Amino acid sequence: MNSNHDKVILDVRDLKVYFYLDEGILKAVDGVSFQVKEHRTLGVVGESGCGKSVTSLAIMRIVPDPGRVSGELLLTRKDGTNVDMGQLDRFGPEMRAIRGAEIAMIFQEPMNAFSPVHTIGNQIMEGILLHVTSDQKEAEEIALEMLAKVQMGNPKQALNQYPYQLSGGMRQRAMIAMALACQPAILIADEPTTALDVTVQAQVLELMKTLQEELGMAIIFITHDMGVIADMSDDVAVMYLGRVVEFADVDTIFHNPCHPYTQELLASVPTLEYEPRTRLRTIEGTVPVPLNLGPGCGFYSRCRFAEDRCKTEYPLWIQVEEGHFIRCFRNHGG
Repeated sequence: MNSNHDKVILDVRDLKVYFYLDEGILKAVDGVSFQVKEHRTLGVVGESGCGKSVTSLAIMRIVPDPGRVSGELLLTRKDGTNVDMGQLDRFGPEMRAIRGAEIAMIFQEPMNAFSPVHTIGNQIMEGILLHVTSDQKEAEEIALEMLAKVQMGNPKQALNQYPYQLSGGMRQRAMIAMALACQPAILIADEPTTALDVTVQAQVLELMKTLQEELGMAIIFITHDMGVIADMSDDVAVMYLGRVVEFADVDTIFHNPCHPYTQELLASVPTLEYEPRTRLRTIEGTVPVPLNLGPGCGFYSRCRFAEDRCKTEYPLWIQVEEGHFIRCFRNHGG
């Protein structure tokens, strides 16, 4: 690995997103820390409801009310200057200048992310006109170039089409074109292939890898699919109940998973060795709602190694080996 690949461009420290509701405080994200490095892909994995998507919304500073965000979001801009996005007004000009130009996002369902009443071309050009050039013709050329880059069948035609006129796979490509039009340093992809069938999913993932090499961006890839994590990620953060419970490079996560939750996630993936017609392994129970939680480890009620102290104490980060961290009592004096 080239040494400049270790340059951290986004340092997330102790990120919390709390929703203050009548029933109590819902801790959707509760003290998440990780680093995103240049040209690398960070996979964020976990079951539905563990805080992955809210983490991405917090980074983009688009958490809806009554959500309250705290923590540091230290971004190194393309021009080399540093800024803590957590301190910026989320509706202010500085944050608007970052969205799209420095960090862009692809959403799970492009139909909800595109406006139904504007053409695809207009929506891609909006960001280009805001961040890159005020020349309409130049913006249109960049939009066409991006649509060609994402292998859109007929870019000129797509430019004038509305979202409903495109298939799911083509909409997702248009969405990627829109996100990458201003060549951001970081792309956040929130389950971008969930709504697609398997062949289209493979094409979209391949496309993202190609564009990453071409444009040199970092990717935060959010998914619940361990197969996609294996295919896409360099580093992996495993999330459970609003917290990162294990962090390591992708090979370590698959060959030496240390947190009971990561082990269970991997065990529930079907493999070629599976006996036909046997039941797939599942993780017992469900992710609790993060409302008025007790002080202990959130995985306590589902963990086969749970001890008494897991219910009352929350384990701190421990380093298993270099670059490999977990939050669990099992690996230190336990």
